[in-house]
Amino acid sequence: MTVVKLMLTLGIYSSALVGFFTLLPLMQNVTFTEYSVTPQRPFTGPLALNEKLSGISKLFEDQIVGPEGLLYHNNTLYTTLHYGHVVKIVNNEIVPVVKFGKVCDGLYEEHVCGRPLGLTMDKSGFLYVADAYYGIFKVNLNSKFYGAKEQLVSMDEVIDGARPKLPNSVVVTSDGNVYWTDSDTNYKLHDGVYTLFVDGTGRLLKYDPKTKKNTVLMKNLHFANGVELSNDESFILVAETAKYRVHKYYLKGPKAGKSEIFIDGLPGMPDNIKRNSKGSFYIPLVSARIPIFENIGEYPTIRMMITKFLGIIDFTLLKINSLYPNLYCKKAMRWVGHFESMSIIKSLSKQRISILKVNEKGQLLSSYYSLDGKVSGICDVEVVGDKLYLGSPFNNFLGIVKLPQGF
Repeated sequence: MTVVKLMLTLGIYSSALVGFFTLLPLMQNVTFTEYSVTPQRPFTGPLALNEKLSGISKLFEDQIVGPEGLLYHNNTLYTTLHYGHVVKIVNNEIVPVVKFGKVCDGLYEEHVCGRPLGLTMDKSGFLYVADAYYGIFKVNLNSKFYGAKEQLVSMDEVIDGARPKLPNSVVVTSDGNVYWTDSDTNYKLHDGVYTLFVDGTGRLLKYDPKTKKNTVLMKNLHFANGVELSNDESFILVAETAKYRVHKYYLKGPKAGKSEIFIDGLPGMPDNIKRNSKGSFYIPLVSARIPIFENIGEYPTIRMMITKFLGIIDFTLLKINSLYPNLYCKKAMRWVGHFESMSIIKSLSKQRISILKVNEKGQLLSSYYSLDGKVSGICDVEVVGDKLYLGSPFNNFLGIVKLPQGF
């Protein structure tokens, strides 16, 4: 029996070594070039630390997982959840709206469950949802076909030489054009950690409902994330999470079709972007800057080694699971590549809630924080009356706090 076990063990490790070399052709579209990020702005002036978000309450604790995107429309709050659900809050109860993906056994099968991230509403009351594994959808909320969904963008569609891998955020203009982000063209959400080490391939795209065609507007973004339109729809903002900055892409006027940096040197990773009624923008930072990543862009060889090392671990777990299917390997594979595994590294830096308020010119107006560390990972905000709701891809509750003065 010992000899058999030894042979199996050697076989597994041999397979892992083979996997190492097998990974090389699979990484032919992945590059590692030197880049740098803008140093962090100091916590002074409008960016000064404070406790304006203190006293956060946890709604629906342990009843939901990962309320990533928030949308308040017609006196109703909507949110996206793990397991492929979009729900609404009615009379303090969770009411299902639409389900993406299939029934799965657990979050380790996220690619089966579906994972809706961003959502928005058009002027006719149709809901648009970006699902990380299934594409961009338009959902009917207006008739007896309530909850019926139409797929606008498929994961099999080749757009400018690449298929979508991680649809993330979506907005719709008054004339029906859909703008959305594909965070990376090489890795899916459950392998999101890899995107922190490879060169960015994220994109901003436009879907034309008349031609049913997609056009790439921006590319090579290092994890393209949240998008938001200006009040007059003359430009759109897109967050570049891994480089701590936000871009501005002009849709109208003399600069139409061009882009520029909107705001840079942020003290954390921008996620979703939300416009208020006065035309300013809220930019939540889902994570503070992590020291180990501050200068890693300047060392492409180290980034390549880390990527290959993670790949070997993934391949080994995959091989073991193919020989001896088990729940532990499935969970481990998700943990290795998923952003949730970053919790260990995040512990190296002080975590806080950070929400920045910026005007249309990219000037920082004010900032809002909670520094006690009891709640973190906030990626989206929504104002409802005198309350501020706080969304997160990681938390098992929906955060709520009294609306800060001047918010």
